[in-house]
Amino acid sequence: MNPIEAWVGGRGTGAVSYFGFEGGIFSSKVTLSDSLVSTAQELVRELVDWRLAEYFQRPGRRSTTEFVLKASHADGKPILFLPPREMHMELPEGWTNIQVNNETLSANFVKVAINVVRRTGSEGNVLPEVLHGWFGADAGKPGTKHQVILRRDGDTWQLQPAGSSGAGTVPYKAYRRVEIAPLFGLPYSERFWGQGFVRQGNQTFLFVTLDKADQTEAFKYKDHFNSANEFQWQSQNRTTQDSDSGRSIISHKERGITVHLFVRAKPKLADGRGAPFYYCGRVDFRSWTGDKPITVVW
Repeated sequence: MNPIEAWVGGRGTGAVSYFGFEGGIFSSKVTLSDSLVSTAQELVRELVDWRLAEYFQRPGRRSTTEFVLKASHADGKPILFLPPREMHMELPEGWTNIQVNNETLSANFVKVAINVVRRTGSEGNVLPEVLHGWFGADAGKPGTKHQVILRRDGDTWQLQPAGSSGAGTVPYKAYRRVEIAPLFGLPYSERFWGQGFVRQGNQTFLFVTLDKADQTEAFKYKDHFNSANEFQWQSQNRTTQDSDSGRSIISHKERGITVHLFVRAKPKLADGRGAPFYYCGRVDFRSWTGDKPITVVW
């Protein structure tokens, strides 16, 4: 199906097909010298990953592997709300085996929610027990933003909390700031998360807008990709290498701090709304120069 069909069918390339797809194998029809093959493989892999992630985010398209479920309450008990079935027809219906905390349980997928989870041979509902174990006694209560990841791996469905590990974040997928915090089990406030450098416990988040044409000269930080594996980033103008923020950058591994990079091209969409950020994954410190601002290579 698309976009594979478009790639192999020569659509938009004058009916010239540069790729093939036979027997489950996606291949290139471009002749390359041996010295270029590995580089071409990496470039194509990156483009395909990004293109598929972008494709599945379109309205009406369905991801077949992963869903984010919101924990809520019904009749005083926590339940998990499903995304709209009209957009995700691949969601299970009725009683379905799922993996939870390395245990196989049976979950009842009703129209809009998972409302009951049972152990084999038992009629008791252990969903409250599972959610309370992950999120505490307030799991799903009003005012909370607890989320659970429903993931399909082959024929197996799995449930796990969207917590401090960032479960559910997908490389090259676009996220709005308000969606990112709950995936890491963190509270969201626009004032705090509206910055480019966000520290929360042992997590650091870098939010980068590449096109700074509308920014004043003082805020035109030199942020860009040096290569497929390197990203240059500049701190705020007041940050020094000896500051707490500076030390958390150079020694993030020793201090157990994970750094996540989110990037977007422009600050606004065509309709004026703030543009989402593409998740580029975790990054590690490589080198730095200067002060106020610090120029860091990740």
